[in-house]
Amino acid sequence: MARLLFSLFFALFAAPASAQSFNAQEQAEIRAVVREYLVRNPDVLREALDALQERTESERWQAIKSDPRDFSMGPANAPIVIVEFFDYRCGYCHAALEWVSDIARTRNDVRIVLKELPILSEQSMEAARAALAARPQGRYWAFHQALMAERSDLTPERIDALARRSGIDVTRMRRAMDSPDIIALLEQNRAHAVNIATNPATPLFMINGQVVSGYNRPLLEQRLREVTREAREARR
Repeated sequence: MARLLFSLFFALFAAPASAQSFNAQEQAEIRAVVREYLVRNPDVLREALDALQERTESERWQAIKSDPRDFSMGPANAPIVIVEFFDYRCGYCHAALEWVSDIARTRNDVRIVLKELPILSEQSMEAARAALAARPQGRYWAFHQALMAERSDLTPERIDALARRSGIDVTRMRRAMDSPDIIALLEQNRAHAVNIATNPATPLFMINGQVVSGYNRPLLEQRLREVTREAREARR
């Protein structure tokens, strides 16, 4: 009975499109049965809500880790995915670059996804737009490292100089920086970050969906070890 009601609950409440397979009278009758059962068995409702939350979080993680507009490194089918939301003016993001680079260089079972989250200044936004605009030229990682290593102000002139040094056609980059697609991606990144953390700060990491706020290297490495162990056990 409980399993049947779970199915009806999700069909009618979690996935409204599924309800179209029932006519109005059937939907009303099913809702009455479900409501009566849930009133008598509130633990079932809690289980259903927990299951719904878990599914929602799984869908959110899938959308975050698999956006083709993001730059990523590592095998597409890697069992471990690390997502970093970052700001080019964030000192902790600068410090985290070494760890991220080490993982990218030494782990062939990890894919790293980089998401611009320019929240600190206008320079942050300018640098993020430039990096995304330059990505089609195939030099994103070199440019990303150059921007992260820069400690002086990221003025338009300095960004152009770093882009040129990274092998990027600056004129082409500048033409692409005002693309609505870039603005849409940055807005989407911000929306994801707000869903993950009410007041998001950078860096914000996700390791196989588990959130680590800030650059806490011991905690990141501990979480990575745990996820690695889980991935190995899942393959057995």
